[in-house]
Amino acid sequence: MSLFIFDMGEVILLGVRTLKQLSEYVGTDYHDIRMDYSYYDRALMDGYMSADDYYRHLEDKYQCVIKEDLFVKFFHPAVNMEMLSVIDKLRENGHRCVIGSNTFKPHWDHIKTYKEKPLEHFDALYASHLMHMSKPEPSFWRIICQSEGYDYKDTYFIDDLEENTSAAASLGITVLQYSGDDKNERAREFFSPFI
Repeated sequence: MSLFIFDMGEVILLGVRTLKQLSEYVGTDYHDIRMDYSYYDRALMDGYMSADDYYRHLEDKYQCVIKEDLFVKFFHPAVNMEMLSVIDKLRENGHRCVIGSNTFKPHWDHIKTYKEKPLEHFDALYASHLMHMSKPEPSFWRIICQSEGYDYKDTYFIDDLEENTSAAASLGITVLQYSGDDKNERAREFFSPFI
Protein backbone atom coordinates (compact mmCIF):
# COMPACT_ATOMS: atom_id res chain seq x y z
CA MET A 1 0.00 0.00 0.00
CA SER A 2 1.03 3.59 -0.59
CA LEU A 3 1.07 6.95 1.17
CA PHE A 4 -0.75 9.85 -0.51
CA ILE A 5 0.06 13.37 0.71
CA PHE A 6 -2.47 16.00 -0.34
CA ASP A 7 -2.04 19.75 -0.30
CA MET A 8 -5.10 21.61 1.00
CA GLY A 9 -5.30 24.86 -1.01
CA GLU A 10 -6.47 24.48 -4.63
CA VAL A 11 -6.58 20.68 -4.23
CA ILE A 12 -9.04 19.98 -1.39
CA LEU A 13 -10.28 23.57 -1.11
CA LEU A 14 -10.74 25.61 -4.28
CA GLY A 15 -10.48 29.41 -4.35
CA VAL A 16 -8.33 29.99 -1.27
CA ARG A 17 -6.66 33.27 -2.25
CA THR A 18 -7.43 36.30 -0.05
CA LEU A 19 -4.82 38.93 -0.94
CA LYS A 20 -7.00 40.79 -3.47
CA GLN A 21 -9.69 41.42 -0.85
CA LEU A 22 -7.00 42.24 1.71
CA SER A 23 -5.52 44.88 -0.60
CA GLU A 24 -8.93 46.52 -1.05
CA TYR A 25 -9.57 46.48 2.70
CA VAL A 26 -6.31 48.27 3.59
CA GLY A 27 -6.54 50.62 0.60
CA THR A 28 -3.64 49.58 -1.58
CA ASP A 29 -3.22 47.76 -4.88
CA TYR A 30 -2.84 44.01 -5.25
CA HIS A 31 0.80 44.17 -6.39
CA ASP A 32 1.76 46.17 -3.29
CA ILE A 33 0.04 43.86 -0.80
CA ARG A 34 1.39 40.79 -2.55
CA MET A 35 4.94 42.14 -2.33
CA ASP A 36 4.48 43.09 1.32
CA TYR A 37 2.93 39.71 2.18
CA SER A 38 5.86 37.87 0.59
CA TYR A 39 8.10 39.13 3.41
CA TYR A 40 5.86 37.57 6.07
CA ASP A 41 4.40 34.53 4.32
CA ARG A 42 7.03 32.07 5.51
CA ALA A 43 6.86 33.25 9.14
CA LEU A 44 3.06 32.88 9.08
CA MET A 45 3.15 29.46 7.40
CA ASP A 46 5.87 28.15 9.72
CA GLY A 47 3.92 29.29 12.78
CA TYR A 48 6.47 31.86 13.97
CA MET A 49 4.24 34.90 13.34
CA SER A 50 0.60 35.25 14.31
CA ALA A 51 -2.07 36.73 12.10
CA ASP A 52 -2.56 39.44 14.74
CA ASP A 53 1.09 40.41 14.43
CA TYR A 54 0.68 40.70 10.67
CA TYR A 55 -2.46 42.80 11.09
CA ARG A 56 -0.59 45.19 13.41
CA HIS A 57 2.04 45.53 10.68
CA LEU A 58 -0.69 46.32 8.12
CA GLU A 59 -2.16 48.94 10.44
CA ASP A 60 1.22 50.63 10.79
CA LYS A 61 2.09 50.46 7.11
CA TYR A 62 -1.27 51.41 5.61
CA GLN A 63 -2.64 53.59 8.44
CA CYS A 64 -5.81 51.52 8.78
CA VAL A 65 -7.67 49.91 11.68
CA ILE A 66 -8.22 46.15 11.66
CA LYS A 67 -10.74 44.81 14.19
CA GLU A 68 -11.50 41.41 12.65
CA ASP A 69 -9.63 38.38 11.37
CA LEU A 70 -9.24 39.29 7.71
CA PHE A 71 -7.77 35.93 6.73
CA VAL A 72 -11.07 34.36 7.84
CA LYS A 73 -13.34 37.19 6.64
CA PHE A 74 -12.12 36.77 3.05
CA PHE A 75 -11.55 32.99 3.12
CA HIS A 76 -14.49 31.31 1.37
CA PRO A 77 -13.16 28.38 -0.66
CA ALA A 78 -15.32 25.61 -2.06
CA VAL A 79 -14.74 22.04 -0.94
CA ASN A 80 -13.58 19.81 -3.80
CA MET A 81 -16.03 16.96 -3.23
CA GLU A 82 -14.72 15.05 -6.26
CA MET A 83 -11.26 14.89 -4.70
CA LEU A 84 -12.67 13.87 -1.33
CA SER A 85 -14.45 11.01 -3.11
CA VAL A 86 -11.13 9.88 -4.60
CA ILE A 87 -9.53 10.03 -1.15
CA ASP A 88 -12.33 7.92 0.34
CA LYS A 89 -11.78 5.29 -2.40
CA LEU A 90 -8.02 5.29 -1.85
CA ARG A 91 -8.53 4.66 1.86
CA GLU A 92 -11.10 1.93 1.18
CA ASN A 93 -8.42 0.20 -0.90
CA GLY A 94 -5.95 0.29 2.00
CA HIS A 95 -3.88 3.33 1.09
CA ARG A 96 -2.93 5.94 3.66
CA CYS A 97 -4.08 9.51 2.88
CA VAL A 98 -2.80 12.53 4.78
CA ILE A 99 -2.89 16.29 4.48
CA GLY A 100 0.48 17.98 3.97
CA SER A 101 -0.35 21.66 3.67
CA ASN A 102 1.24 25.07 4.00
CA THR A 103 -1.29 26.95 6.09
CA PHE A 104 -1.63 29.07 9.19
CA LYS A 105 -3.85 29.11 12.26
CA PRO A 106 -6.80 31.29 11.09
CA HIS A 107 -7.36 29.22 7.93
CA TRP A 108 -6.72 25.91 9.66
CA ASP A 109 -9.19 26.68 12.46
CA HIS A 110 -11.77 27.94 9.96
CA ILE A 111 -11.54 24.74 7.87
CA LYS A 112 -12.53 22.77 10.98
CA THR A 113 -15.91 24.56 11.00
CA TYR A 114 -16.90 23.47 7.46
CA LYS A 115 -20.11 21.46 7.33
CA GLU A 116 -18.49 19.12 4.75
CA LYS A 117 -15.78 18.29 7.33
CA PRO A 118 -12.99 17.84 4.75
CA LEU A 119 -10.32 17.07 7.35
CA GLU A 120 -12.21 13.98 8.52
CA HIS A 121 -11.48 12.26 5.19
CA PHE A 122 -7.80 11.86 6.11
CA ASP A 123 -5.78 9.45 8.23
CA ALA A 124 -3.50 12.21 9.57
CA LEU A 125 -3.03 15.97 9.27
CA TYR A 126 0.29 17.77 8.78
CA ALA A 127 -0.09 21.55 8.85
CA SER A 128 2.99 23.70 8.33
CA HIS A 129 2.23 26.12 11.16
CA LEU A 130 2.12 23.18 13.61
CA MET A 131 5.17 21.42 12.10
CA HIS A 132 7.15 24.71 12.01
CA MET A 133 8.21 23.65 8.53
CA SER A 134 6.71 24.46 5.13
CA LYS A 135 7.05 23.37 1.53
CA PRO A 136 9.22 23.36 -0.51
CA GLU A 137 11.73 22.51 2.24
CA PRO A 138 12.74 18.84 1.77
CA SER A 139 12.37 18.31 5.52
CA PHE A 140 8.61 18.84 5.12
CA TRP A 141 8.27 15.49 3.29
CA ARG A 142 10.96 13.78 5.37
CA ILE A 143 9.03 14.54 8.56
CA ILE A 144 5.77 13.23 7.11
CA CYS A 145 7.24 10.10 5.54
CA GLN A 146 9.20 9.21 8.67
CA SER A 147 6.16 9.79 10.86
CA GLU A 148 4.00 7.64 8.58
CA GLY A 149 6.64 4.93 8.09
CA TYR A 150 6.82 5.16 4.27
CA ASP A 151 9.77 5.43 1.89
CA TYR A 152 9.72 8.19 -0.72
CA LYS A 153 9.35 5.56 -3.47
CA ASP A 154 6.02 4.47 -1.96
CA THR A 155 4.75 8.03 -1.57
CA TYR A 156 2.57 10.17 -3.85
CA PHE A 157 2.17 13.92 -3.49
CA ILE A 158 -0.58 16.12 -4.94
CA ASP A 159 -0.15 19.92 -4.97
CA ASP A 160 -1.08 22.84 -7.22
CA LEU A 161 2.32 24.59 -7.16
CA GLU A 162 5.18 23.53 -9.41
CA GLU A 163 7.83 24.56 -6.87
CA ASN A 164 6.35 22.10 -4.38
CA THR A 165 5.86 19.20 -6.79
CA SER A 166 9.40 19.69 -8.16
CA ALA A 167 10.88 19.65 -4.66
CA ALA A 168 8.98 16.47 -3.76
CA ALA A 169 9.92 14.81 -7.06
CA SER A 170 13.60 15.55 -6.43
CA LEU A 171 13.34 13.28 -3.37
CA GLY A 172 11.93 10.40 -5.43
CA ILE A 173 8.27 11.03 -4.56
CA THR A 174 5.78 10.56 -7.41
CA VAL A 175 3.85 13.80 -7.92
CA LEU A 176 0.76 15.25 -9.55
CA GLN A 177 0.65 19.00 -10.11
CA TYR A 178 -3.09 19.49 -9.76
CA SER A 179 -3.79 22.62 -11.76
CA GLY A 180 -4.98 23.83 -15.15
CA ASP A 181 -8.05 23.08 -17.23
CA ASP A 182 -7.13 19.40 -17.61
CA LYS A 183 -6.78 18.73 -13.89
CA ASN A 184 -9.77 16.40 -13.57
CA GLU A 185 -8.71 14.14 -16.44
CA ARG A 186 -5.07 14.12 -15.35
CA ALA A 187 -6.12 13.36 -11.78
CA ARG A 188 -8.29 10.43 -12.89
CA GLU A 189 -5.35 9.00 -14.83
CA PHE A 190 -3.03 9.51 -11.85
CA PHE A 191 -5.31 7.81 -9.32
CA SER A 192 -6.88 5.10 -11.49
CA PRO A 193 -4.29 2.37 -10.70
CA PHE A 194 -5.09 2.75 -6.99
CA ILE A 195 -8.88 2.95 -6.97
